[in-house]
Amino acid sequence: MSSQTEQDQLSQQILETASGLYLKYGLKKVTMDDISKAVGKSRTSIYYYYKNREEVFQAVLDNLIKEVIAEIDANMKKRNTFEEKIKEFCLSKVKTSEERSSFFRAIEAGMDNEERSKHIIGAHNQMMEAERNLLLNLFSAGIKSNEIPTVRIEEQETIIFILLSSIRGIRREMGLKNDFENLNNTITTLTSMVIKHIS
Repeated sequence: MSSQTEQDQLSQQILETASGLYLKYGLKKVTMDDISKAVGKSRTSIYYYYKNREEVFQAVLDNLIKEVIAEIDANMKKRNTFEEKIKEFCLSKVKTSEERSSFFRAIEAGMDNEERSKHIIGAHNQMMEAERNLLLNLFSAGIKSNEIPTVRIEEQETIIFILLSSIRGIRREMGLKNDFENLNNTITTLTSMVIKHIS
């Protein structure tokens, strides 16, 4: 195995280990020592990849966002029509958020307002941007193939903003009641509203 691949694997192992520790103990309690012990490598080898706890945590968040976006994208690719893809995007978005909610709860515990706005809002904005790009690409492909009428870019941005805000609201409300039974119908209605609007 090439040393580059070994380095990539160790870097990935550090992030996965840190992620598990955050989930178990919360962000505040996890030190670089804890990470190096759990990975089974010296602190020096951890510092080779990440300068400090802050860098490790940021890399864990970046990794998580990439994972979520790749999962949503893969699910959308399994669908054929623009409408099916939008619906799949919404359903996958709720599913991936729910699956990772315990991780976010664990890392937010013990954060003060400044840390919360720095890390959580930063991650939220990064995620919104990545989702926005997925949907802009979907619009672009739909218009190019004449599946949907031409929609001005400003209009696309507005629709995407409404869609993303709606999904987050739906997920939050259903999550509070811990009742996702009506999710499919809700998302179907939301999707058809988008389709009606652009037709």
